[in-house]
Order: sequence, then C-alpha cells, then structure tokens
Amino acid sequence: MRQSIRLGRVAGAPVGAHWSLAVIFALVTWQLADAALPGAYGGGTRPVYWVAAVVATSLFLASLLAHESSHALVARHYGIGVRSITLWLFGGVAELEGEARTPGADFAIAAVGPGMSVALAGLFAGAQLVLERAGVGGLPLDVTSWLWQINLLLAAFNLVPAAPLDGGRILRAGLWKRSGDRTRAAVVAARAGRGFGVVLIGVGALEFFTGSPIGLWPAVLGWFLFVAAGAEESATRQRDAVAGLRVGAVMTPQPPLAPDAMTVAELLAGPIAWWYGRQTAVVVGPTGWIAGTVTVDRIRHVPEPARATTTLGAVAEPVERTPVGRPDEPMTALLARMYAAGGRPAVVLDAENRLAGIVTLDDVARAAGGPGGRAGADGPAAWGEAGRT
Repeated sequence: MRQSIRLGRVAGAPVGAHWSLAVIFALVTWQLADAALPGAYGGGTRPVYWVAAVVATSLFLASLLAHESSHALVARHYGIGVRSITLWLFGGVAELEGEARTPGADFAIAAVGPGMSVALAGLFAGAQLVLERAGVGGLPLDVTSWLWQINLLLAAFNLVPAAPLDGGRILRAGLWKRSGDRTRAAVVAARAGRGFGVVLIGVGALEFFTGSPIGLWPAVLGWFLFVAAGAEESATRQRDAVAGLRVGAVMTPQPPLAPDAMTVAELLAGPIAWWYGRQTAVVVGPTGWIAGTVTVDRIRHVPEPARATTTLGAVAEPVERTPVGRPDEPMTALLARMYAAGGRPAVVLDAENRLAGIVTLDDVARAAGGPGGRAGADGPAAWGEAGRT
C-alpha cells in the first residue's frame, strides 16, 4: 500500500499514512464534534467541540499507530523484516517481509497488537481517574473516557478469530500448534474470516435497509474482510503448492526490458512481441541498472492524453519497493515477500547481481499447476543474462 504522507520510521521501517486516512479522520472528528461530545457534555460552543474532537481523533490514530508498531517490533524480535507501517481507511497495516517460523512466534506477533490496545485503554482510563480525583470535568474527562472505550473496542474487534484480523492469526497459531499443519490452520482461519465478513455485510445491509446509513460502514468493512480472507486462503494454497521448489524453477528467465525514458505512448505504438506474452517488464535506467518493474495494468491506467509525456520510469513500481529473490532460494520465502509487498512482481538476481529473471503471481500459479500451469521440479532452472544490474 502506497504511503501518501511519510511520518517517520519504526523498527527501521517507514511509517506513513495512505490518503484514505483523511476519510476516517473526517468521519470520526465529525461524529465526535457534532454528536458524541455535545451529547455527553453539553453547554459548550461549536468551535470548542471541534478542537476537542480533533485532539481526540489524533490520539486515536496515534493509538492505531502504536498497535501496528507493536506488531512490527515483535516481528523484528523474531527475525522478520518489516517493509512498512501504514495507516489507512480501515485502520492500519504492518507489511512484514516474511512469516513466523513457529506457532509461538506467530501467536506473539498477532497477540501484541490487541495487548497494546488494552494497555492504551488502561492508560486513558487511568488518566480519566486522575482527572476525576483532581476535580476536572467537562470535555477533558469526556475525551479520555471516549479514548479508553474506543481502544478497548479496537482490541475486542481485533480479537475476533477471523483472518486477517489479529484474532484470526491467534487462531491460526493455536491450530498450527495443535496439528503441526500450518497450511490447514491458515485455511481454517481464512475461512472464518470470510464467514465473519459475510456476517458484517448482512448486518450492514439490514441496518441500511431499515433506514440507517451507518449500515454502509460494516457492510464495506465486511466486504474488505471477505476479499482479504479469500486472498489469504489463495496465498496459503499457492505457498503449499510451490513448497520444495526453488525460485529458478518458477521464474521467467530473460524477462522483457524497457528503458525508463521510454514513454507509454512509444511503448504502446511499437511491437508488443518483446512482452513474450507476459504482463510485466523490468524497467532499466540509462546505465543498465534496474529502476523497477512495470505491468500492463499500470500502463493502461495512464490517461490517454498523458501517455505521450509519461515515461515508464514514472509509472514503474520503484526498485526499493520491489521484492528481490535469488534463483537457488526456496520459492516459499520469495512468495512471502511478494505477498507482503502487495503481490508485486519480484526480480531475481544471480550471484553476481545480474538480472536472472522475474517472478509474478501468474508464474507462481503456473508452477502450482493452475490453469495453463505446470508442476515444477526442485532445483533452479536455467536462466539467461538479460542485463547487468
């Protein structure tokens, strides 16, 4: 997920906010300023309510950041890299570069998030108690009260045993520990997530059709959980299918190359044979170094009037956000990094850091025996030198 605003770094990973966070900030602030705070306190002026609402919402988003940062810190403790931490419309997400190697690590990484939210709820409840004993009332008391309640609600929601929520991860860890089968445990947790998503969609639809526009929110959230859980189940099955394969057996050798200075219009006007039927190409700079990757979908989303002036370098996924693999490493390790990067294509480098190939999720599906696929043998396949990186 792209970060529209960079906020700093935690555990070495960039922390930022997606533009959609502005939507939730505006909605929560409006609800507090227009309904919750006036209803609880009363007697204040509208500007005072809005200032208090902005402060409360900002502290709530800081709580979300603390929740996600706790996941990142514990993941780093278990030797798992953290690609980024991003706040967005549905809360926050910590993109990890790998997966837990044991059920215990899986449990710890998942459980620390709700634990942090409970701790913050206790902190704000303690602040409310201090204010009460000091004789302070009014808006400060109402803001701290709302903050401990919303953090407790956040913890409770995340503990629902349905992937991709933290509770789903905890369920996966428990089933994994009991059965020793991580794949089966992950599939069960993902299916629970899809079921929970259907429940939220149903509740939201019922509220909406009975006259409450608020029903749209649980319905949209339920749809997101349903889709995310389905993607997680698919990823789990793919990972299981390519277990034992090396990256070299899955990658496309000698992938298409395109200069970063080429415009989208120039690419579309020329012959398309260089794609070799693939949907992804490697973009290289003037010195031959890899600048990133570009897909057919990204090119097609460029508005037609802008194609003559938009270069491939401008639309390519930058190399710093591109997963990198080696031909002789396990495909499951690279696949985990690809999914952590949002399913982006990965470039494969040989021992001398020359471009050996590229791996997309379509390549993984073929290797897993999907439509038009094949079952690969263990060990690296031959790869060519498409250009030095």
